[in-house]
Amino acid sequence: MAHTLTTLLRSIDYQKLLISDYNKRYIARMMPALDYYMDIYLRGLRTMLSHTDKALGEVTLVDYGGGHGFLSLLAKEQGIGRVVYVDFNPDSVATVKAVGDSLAAMGHGRLAPDDIVTGDAHVLRAWCEAEGVVPDIVMGMDVIEHIYCLDDFFADLLAVAPHVNMLFTTASTPYNRRVVRRLHAVMMRDEEVFRGRRRSFIQKHYPNFAEDKLDYWAIHTRGLNYDDILRAVDSETPNLLCDPYNTCDPATGSWTERILPIGDYRTMLQSYGYGLQEENGFYNEYRGGLKGWLSRRRNRRLAQGRCRRLAPFLYLIAAPAEDSADRIL
Repeated sequence: MAHTLTTLLRSIDYQKLLISDYNKRYIARMMPALDYYMDIYLRGLRTMLSHTDKALGEVTLVDYGGGHGFLSLLAKEQGIGRVVYVDFNPDSVATVKAVGDSLAAMGHGRLAPDDIVTGDAHVLRAWCEAEGVVPDIVMGMDVIEHIYCLDDFFADLLAVAPHVNMLFTTASTPYNRRVVRRLHAVMMRDEEVFRGRRRSFIQKHYPNFAEDKLDYWAIHTRGLNYDDILRAVDSETPNLLCDPYNTCDPATGSWTERILPIGDYRTMLQSYGYGLQEENGFYNEYRGGLKGWLSRRRNRRLAQGRCRRLAPFLYLIAAPAEDSADRIL
């Protein structure tokens, strides 16, 4: 599927933008498969928009954890009335602003998000309350697996938009064993670093701890940020995670591609009166040769809703429980 926006994004010289080197490298890695990523975003958008009663120009969409902002730009291209971009990373915010400025210089200023919020869901909640904004749709692409406390996240969103429809993509699928093995290796690598950070932090705040006690608490505070580490140690309550792999950066609370059973998401959302549906993601058919042929073959099977264990990622679609599955999917 060709996208006008894809052509515009490819025409930008990102090396000349005043953005971080990390974001330059990230976007450079995206460019060869940009059509594929835009198809992922477009399918998510159409899934949400096909079930709203509002005209496109009246819809308010939140692009949560928007990163480079390409979803926000696509939403504007599709005609969504108000797009709110949200990210807690100032480098990401700088990126979406720089890309928007570049498009404006090419005569496409209408593609920029209408609002840019720097912060997490709590900041977004305060901003929505102050501005009187009630989102109709929240979309998060490859972000839900990084959110430190999902309970807090959903509570903040639903406090300002009790009937919002939500869609998330996640490559941290528990069904695909190849994906699980790859992500476990990444988690083990990161945990070596994070455990050292936790130990240094604990040693700083509890200088009288013996070495074995430092080691104990460094291990048994895995999955906690610095504030919660202090609470755990002070209350002598070790964080006994059942999963031997999931780990987060204690400085930010960002999980390393956390893999959760889908039932955990469903149970959590049920407590807010929401239901959850899953859809298979799909492979990149823009590739040539054998890889492209395999992608097309796999996608035919995935489109039938079967073979979830083969899906490279998942769409997670959440809506108020009173809405039927037919309304969502």
